[in-house]
Amino acid sequence: MAHYNYIAKDNSGKTIKGKEFAMSERELVMRLARKSLTIISIKRVEESDIMARLTHRRKSLSTFDQMIFCKQLATLLKGGVPLVKGLEIISGETENPTIQVAITEVGHYIKQGDSFSSSLKKMTHLFSPLFISVIEAGEKVGALDTMLERLAKYLAAQDRLAKKIISAISYPTAVLIFFIFAIGVMTLFLVPKFKSMYASFHAQLPPFTLLIFGISDFMIRYIFYIAGAVMLAVFYINRVVFKTQRGKYLFDSFILKIPLFGPIMKKASLSKFTRTMATLLEQGIAVPAALDLVKRTAGNAVIEAASVKVSQLIVDGEKIPDAFRKVNIFPSLIIQMASIGTESGNLPELLDKTADFYEEEVDVFLGIMSSLIEPVLIIVLGLILAIFIVALYLPIFKLSQAMGQGM
Repeated sequence: MAHYNYIAKDNSGKTIKGKEFAMSERELVMRLARKSLTIISIKRVEESDIMARLTHRRKSLSTFDQMIFCKQLATLLKGGVPLVKGLEIISGETENPTIQVAITEVGHYIKQGDSFSSSLKKMTHLFSPLFISVIEAGEKVGALDTMLERLAKYLAAQDRLAKKIISAISYPTAVLIFFIFAIGVMTLFLVPKFKSMYASFHAQLPPFTLLIFGISDFMIRYIFYIAGAVMLAVFYINRVVFKTQRGKYLFDSFILKIPLFGPIMKKASLSKFTRTMATLLEQGIAVPAALDLVKRTAGNAVIEAASVKVSQLIVDGEKIPDAFRKVNIFPSLIIQMASIGTESGNLPELLDKTADFYEEEVDVFLGIMSSLIEPVLIIVLGLILAIFIVALYLPIFKLSQAMGQGM
């Protein structure tokens, strides 16, 4: 795979400059010719190029990128376009360099005789195990286009849920960051000016104002120590909590126990769990294998550990609903749906409906919390800023009163 800069002209004579990835210069020429572009020059860029390095550093394609890819490829396959040709069309049309590299490499492996799923397995840094497993199942039953459509539907649901959560927390986070910035500016720059001004008047200051001045002095004197301590704390938390299995488990357990927010985070995780299970079982993947994939894609260490336990219980001979019941983390709704679905042979559909139910509950909760958190947050932060302002201007008010009484 190489990175090329090219200059070409379109049918109207307009000069076009661009960058694309291709297996060879010849392949790029053919791709540009399909776009009715006349090549003027092509230059290969060394691997040290910034864009190439950034492309290879990406750990995986985003959920949205994978969803678009599935939809496009499913549409082309249903239209009778061969797989390799479909991949070439998508690679030529996309403007995302990461997707372009991935699709071009996959197409190259297929031309060499590999299957679609085998080609994807060589790029696990870009495609998730679940994604590859569903593609493999589609190949085995000869319904790759149908599997891609179902996979696109699943990825769209996951992307929708993630965006709802991000949208709900983005505004409070932005307000909190602005508040911290404002308090920092006041403490480090504004408060010292008021302190020097009052010192020149030799005024007797109220305890409230002296407290704010004391906080400001402490921050200014130890700002580098505080910044260093914060950086060390962030490094330690990232190293111990987020980089170790036990740390992740303890952190996720703590998150799930937070009043009000814990239960809704659990429902969001369960929505992803049941949706993933439904998608995999619908493709004919066995329950233990599906649970193993859920474990690797759950995004919550507690749910991951529960998936392992449920899988082991099923392997040992337990029925699916009994295995869920024994783990003691799954709510009665999932257990009941698993029981009904197992008896009726309709487990994937019922799990999918359960995911819809949890997602709707998460959506309603996030909507309510967004409407409540925003005004409450603004009021609380406004009060804290008001305390600073009153503390700084209180001596001026008292001095004005004293001068008025003296007159």
